[in-house]
Amino acid sequence: MTPIRPMAATEQVSVSVLDARRTLAALPLLALANPLAAQDVPSTPPAEAAQATTGWGHPIYDIAPDPAVRFGVLDNGLRYAILQNGTPEDTAIIRFGFDVGWIDETEEELGLAHMLEHMAFNGSKNVPEGEMIKLLERLGLAFGADTNASTGFEDTVYKLDLPRTDPDLVDTALMLMRETASELTIGDDAVDRERGIIQSETRTRNNYGIRRIKHYFQFIAPETRYATRFRADGTDEIIDTAPAQTVRDLYRRYYRPDNAALVIVGDLDPDEIEAKIVSRFGDWQAPAIPRTEIDKGEVDLARGPAAANFVDPDVQQVVVIDRFAPYQDRKPTVAEAEQSRLVSLGTAILNRRLQKIANAEDAPIIGGDASASDFFDIQRQAQVLVQARDGEWQRALEVGEQEWRRAVEHGFTEAELAEQLANFEQRYRDSASQQDTRRNSQLADAILSTARRERIFVSPQTTYELFLAQKPAITAEAVSRAFAQHYALSEPLIHVSTKQAIPDAEKTILDALRASEVQPVEAPQDTDGLEFAYTDFGTPSATADDSMIEELGVRTIRFENNVRLNLKPTQFEKGRLRFAIRLGSGQLAMPETKMGDAVFLSAVSALGGLGQHGYNELRQILAGRRLTYGFDAGEDKFTVTGTGTMADLPLQMQLSAAYFSDPGLRPEMLTRWQAIVPPYVAQLDATPQAVAQSQVAQIVSDGNPRFGIPAEGELVGVTLGGARELVSQQFASAPIEISVVGDFDSDAVIEAVASSFGALPQRAASLESWDSARLAHFTSNRGERVLTHAGAPDQALAMTYWPTTDDDDAQEEATMQLLATVMRLEMLDRIREELGASYSPTARSSMSHVYRDFGTFSTSVVVEPSQADEVFAVVDAIAEDFRRAPIDADLLDRARTPLLEKIALSRRENGWWLGIIDEAQLHSQRLDRVRSYEDRIRAVTPEMLQQSAQLYLDPSQALRIRIVHESLIPEE
Repeated sequence: MTPIRPMAATEQVSVSVLDARRTLAALPLLALANPLAAQDVPSTPPAEAAQATTGWGHPIYDIAPDPAVRFGVLDNGLRYAILQNGTPEDTAIIRFGFDVGWIDETEEELGLAHMLEHMAFNGSKNVPEGEMIKLLERLGLAFGADTNASTGFEDTVYKLDLPRTDPDLVDTALMLMRETASELTIGDDAVDRERGIIQSETRTRNNYGIRRIKHYFQFIAPETRYATRFRADGTDEIIDTAPAQTVRDLYRRYYRPDNAALVIVGDLDPDEIEAKIVSRFGDWQAPAIPRTEIDKGEVDLARGPAAANFVDPDVQQVVVIDRFAPYQDRKPTVAEAEQSRLVSLGTAILNRRLQKIANAEDAPIIGGDASASDFFDIQRQAQVLVQARDGEWQRALEVGEQEWRRAVEHGFTEAELAEQLANFEQRYRDSASQQDTRRNSQLADAILSTARRERIFVSPQTTYELFLAQKPAITAEAVSRAFAQHYALSEPLIHVSTKQAIPDAEKTILDALRASEVQPVEAPQDTDGLEFAYTDFGTPSATADDSMIEELGVRTIRFENNVRLNLKPTQFEKGRLRFAIRLGSGQLAMPETKMGDAVFLSAVSALGGLGQHGYNELRQILAGRRLTYGFDAGEDKFTVTGTGTMADLPLQMQLSAAYFSDPGLRPEMLTRWQAIVPPYVAQLDATPQAVAQSQVAQIVSDGNPRFGIPAEGELVGVTLGGARELVSQQFASAPIEISVVGDFDSDAVIEAVASSFGALPQRAASLESWDSARLAHFTSNRGERVLTHAGAPDQALAMTYWPTTDDDDAQEEATMQLLATVMRLEMLDRIREELGASYSPTARSSMSHVYRDFGTFSTSVVVEPSQADEVFAVVDAIAEDFRRAPIDADLLDRARTPLLEKIALSRRENGWWLGIIDEAQLHSQRLDRVRSYEDRIRAVTPEMLQQSAQLYLDPSQALRIRIVHESLIPEE
């Protein structure tokens, strides 16, 4: 029960700020600047002529591309890239991108680029309709997780994540990509069946955030295709009625080899893969008609100042101040990189100032973010975005405008620059040291991102070396100057999101801007010389026990004060480790009336700082180190988890030991909490899914306060004194178990833990049972519940729950896991493909390891309200089919094979191992589950699934929950 997420290694706003650019497009080059005349903008020295080109014809100037990537172009124009990479080993990633998206659609094709993406899974010349997904499932790829696609403003990307690299699977994957390229049938009947699925997907994603982004784009860039094509009026009608021939015409126009790029990264031989690409794709013919570029439109630079107000009762209150300038095509040169880095450093300092304001006691804002980037490739953009406390958008606007102006007028201090230089260097250094075990998916996506614009793919080591070469010349004066002069920008466009309409909105907002602009701003104060106060916890503990779990490769250690340490060295991630610290019993140790305090602690414990340091101080003192701050109050333990390096681990242990031994729990925690709770609670009825998150768990558990989200009164009623009292006893003496997985020095880890946690007072030898807190039961009232939401009227959620039990029986737990997977596959066939009623129906088995004899099996389907009864009937029919006869062997195989591949892949992942060993001593009996996991999955037979369905999917025990729009329920 952690509905509001905790703060972790980097600064986070607990109710996330809505940033359209980050939601919809990964735009490069962080920057921010002031309005200047064009002649005042310093120009980067002109680049010399390109020295060479990449295999894709992209010019190379004075920065070397990563030589490990093999780029090539076939005679037909298809670009391909191959990179041999072994993380995870024996796996591969395929990304097949087409330069076509929403902005390429004509008025008669609105929404059809997305429809076309769906049709790639619905039949081709050599793969009958309905067989592609099943074929991949039999080979071990799960639909959604390993087989997917996406459509955006400018591109469509097909994605296959291969769990193995054997020739048959690779050949099949390339065959399917080749089918997608030019062999799709796009049959009339298939298009008709897909219409409902597309509309369901649109309904599922239609929330206040999407509506806000649409309004934002229509305000800042009304004459661009990004505004006119994003969720354009008439799209739904076209999806419902467009002839299949229109979809086929779009396919022929844009799915052509000279408009595509194929990227393959993995544990493969590049020579063999290149030969396969040439053989498979060489006969793909490009049309004789040349490719044409559309006019994307421009932002009117002479329009501002202007303002607009987006109104929605559930929206976060956000002020966005945008400025624009003409687009500049920056070349990949050292000079451009250095200029960009100076502006990025200034932007990071401004963001740090906004964070400090948001983190302070009596903060006027919840959070803020400043950035500048290209608005796609048509304009340059600088933005300040500030999230307001409810009803206080004017104060947020003042903070955003004045802090931006303070940075422009007064620049930055040496101490501020030192903090950000340390942070930048840490990120560059860590990326360089870990580049040999970068993940396939990360690499493939990054390579593909260079395809459309002439960018080069550079290794982290090269980027680090460029930083080190520039570092001696980076001064506060240089950063301040670059920040203040980087762009010539337009007058501001201000977009304000509020829950109630602002009267005479544009005039009122612009008046607030002018009132802020005349207020003088003072230069920032320099602070430096702080030192961390928690380096000595006393005499380190000696080791009491030290042994190996040989078959798992796990070393277990117990110190004399009963602190436990588990070590699992791996080479899956070079230069990186993952850690978990667990303490006590978390929420189980709290009264059931104090669940609001648990959420409070999880969300903002980092802001509480330490007895000797506030959070902002900590961020400055510990700059340049990758650390996790605070802790989470989980169901049955307090936890700190994170990713870091061996160099930072000793400091991480000191920091976390200090959070547990001397937590600050300062007033700024409460300030932030009081600011984030109202907008968070307001969103709990914004969508059917939000209502489900907030209410269903308590309904199913018969009102157990330990389930779901506490009531608003309990959330706002927390106090610092009450929170301190709740954690003090647990923090003082409860058991502590620490686990480290990855690339580390075992002796150094042991020393770091011994001198921090190992020096704390004696801990209890075992966990308390908390038997009364572990009691939970499924509601006895099986009558259908009807809940309401206040979001889009065409959204409903149909949920069915059955009671099961806890996970004590490991084989039963595995059988039910497979039953849920089989149920989902069958729901996809009957509800998605046959009925066309829902985009992504889900099924889940949840058998508790915390609450005794408690578990659930559930299905969840987002539907149009009038189809809810039909969907409930289909779920009932599937459950009855599973009870009446053994499940089809092929269906079981399509569920089991991807799961076994996932398990095999997991064993090559540090994150999985951390979850396995984080309680290897306090709950050692559960390690048997690891040893037998695959055997248990393989042991499941159709008859076992039938027996489980007969035992648990009893129609008389089913609970239906229907969530519909409030307008559909008659007023009492």
